[in-house]
Amino acid sequence: MPLFRITKKLSTALKVKLPKVPVETFNPEHEWFADLFYVEGKKAVIWVHRQTLLTFVRPAVVAAELREFHALFRYEFRTALASMALPESLLDRFDVYGPESYAPTNDRGVVGSMLDYRKMFEYMVEYEGGLGRADIAALNQQLNETPMSVLDGESAIRRVRKLVEPGGLLH
Repeated sequence: MPLFRITKKLSTALKVKLPKVPVETFNPEHEWFADLFYVEGKKAVIWVHRQTLLTFVRPAVVAAELREFHALFRYEFRTALASMALPESLLDRFDVYGPESYAPTNDRGVVGSMLDYRKMFEYMVEYEGGLGRADIAALNQQLNETPMSVLDGESAIRRVRKLVEPGGLLH
């Protein structure tokens, strides 16, 4: 079951009441952090996988899509898998289609990385000439190729590829 650890801003937009007590996850591979931010005045959602920092951004999100947050996540996850040539076995491994639950963010390292990704995405969109000209799949891939300090200088895509190797485990 995917556990979405979401920011206050996103919980307000989703109209999700977050629990006050800490929420434990049964499997850390099912845990995602998510936030709502703005790019060129349009809402955008970012998801970051807790263990690998695999990330993808969906810009220009409308209210109807936010109402179907889990479906939006599944669609964007599948799109990210395809664009980065990652195996579909990650759908099951990360339990993307399981029933979702929500909790507040609880890891400053992941939240900090999410903020770094957000800022990088904003800069890349500007560099590409705006949302209308930017190749979002390519920008998401660039984010995932970026070395991250929380991963000891490794990139998210390398971390995911290690995970899907035969016997691949993360600690």
